[in-house]
Amino acid sequence: MTNSFPADRLSKAFTNLGQILKTQYILRYLTDANLMQMVQLQLNKGDYHNKLPRRVFFADQGEFTTGDYEEIMNKASCLSLVSNAILYWNTLKINDIVESLRAQGEVITNETLSHISLLLWYPMGRTLLMIYS
Repeated sequence: MTNSFPADRLSKAFTNLGQILKTQYILRYLTDANLMQMVQLQLNKGDYHNKLPRRVFFADQGEFTTGDYEEIMNKASCLSLVSNAILYWNTLKINDIVESLRAQGEVITNETLSHISLLLWYPMGRTLLMIYS
């Protein structure tokens, strides 16, 4: 490392530091059950976030088959609009359910609500498929 330019040495030092930090994180992940559970929860949220548009965008097996940029952007915008409408609908329905349970005397904390995903898509996806069939 001493024969190279200062910028090269600094770059190598940052690369090595990054590898050390990554190794520490991996070891912490493997030994800390709470961290592992939190990471898995976030990965599941990301997975559901990707499944929703795929479920909605069923035509052509979810692929943009045209090379026309304007048409692709139009389809992507429509897909985003429909996905956001489903999330909004889920938010309203979950809110109705929570308010109903609270009116019946159930105690639902904000901590409990933080674990509820708005990305529940299966029932809505089936309804959309029936509408367009």
